[in-house]
Amino acid sequence: MSPILTRRRHTLKLLAMLVAFCFSLLPFTAGADSLLKSTHPYIENLGSQSPELDVFRVDTAQNAPVLIYVHGGAWAFGTKSAVHDMPAHFSRNGFVFVSVDYRLVPTVGVQEQLGDIDKALDWVAQNITRYGGNPTNLHLMGHSAGAHLVTMSVVAPKPSTKRLINHGALRSAIVNDTLAYDIPRIAKTAQQGRLPRLYARAFGQNPADWRAMSPIHQINAAQKLPAFLLLYSGAGETARRQSFARDFAAHLRKSGGQVSLFNGQSYSHREILRRIGTLPDLTQAIDGFLAQTR
Repeated sequence: MSPILTRRRHTLKLLAMLVAFCFSLLPFTAGADSLLKSTHPYIENLGSQSPELDVFRVDTAQNAPVLIYVHGGAWAFGTKSAVHDMPAHFSRNGFVFVSVDYRLVPTVGVQEQLGDIDKALDWVAQNITRYGGNPTNLHLMGHSAGAHLVTMSVVAPKPSTKRLINHGALRSAIVNDTLAYDIPRIAKTAQQGRLPRLYARAFGQNPADWRAMSPIHQINAAQKLPAFLLLYSGAGETARRQSFARDFAAHLRKSGGQVSLFNGQSYSHREILRRIGTLPDLTQAIDGFLAQTR
């Protein structure tokens, strides 16, 4: 094939990809493509005090893969409603999208939060078929503190999560912009070796607790792992966020884990979440990863 024809084919391919991406950003229309939402408590023994989760889907969803999102907020703040364009984007791309609330520090500790995530995953596995989802095709995503909770949930899984991983139902984890892979390392680089207040509020000042809550120190080569996508932003400290993510990726690979990384140094900590569905490179990195693991 001549160089001119090759360039033309390449150009047409790029144009087709751009058109497809632009169409993916169009709003939902009424009728068959309407986006539906329902809200459910998921810890039965807490009664009215149970945290809740939101299920988003199109009304034509059937046997769809499920993306479960865990919000950030320094373990002490945040809400399941802070989902921005994600429900529309992922539902349009064939997923049922679930956003999870969990109890917050200081009402509970991080260990209890991990228990909440485990129970939320169990609820999804038991109930998502009613909403067009496939309980054997689950994917977990978190941002910031939620990214830490997601990572801990899969490297040191509690009973329901461990069962889902071992049975191949929990297929991937998307970890979006956290330093909390290695909490002792955060303390080491802080003044007087003490955790900054943001982290100390959740993890205290006991180095043994820091290690126990650090995903990088909890990887077990004997534990089956889903595929990982690690994303990191710039926000003025690109090298630091990149270094933490790459070190964690290296540890995962040593244990046989499958890991991809996304360099989001052009984006802030907020943008790397809020612009999912609108920034082409960020969105395509996540969509491409999910396409390979769903």
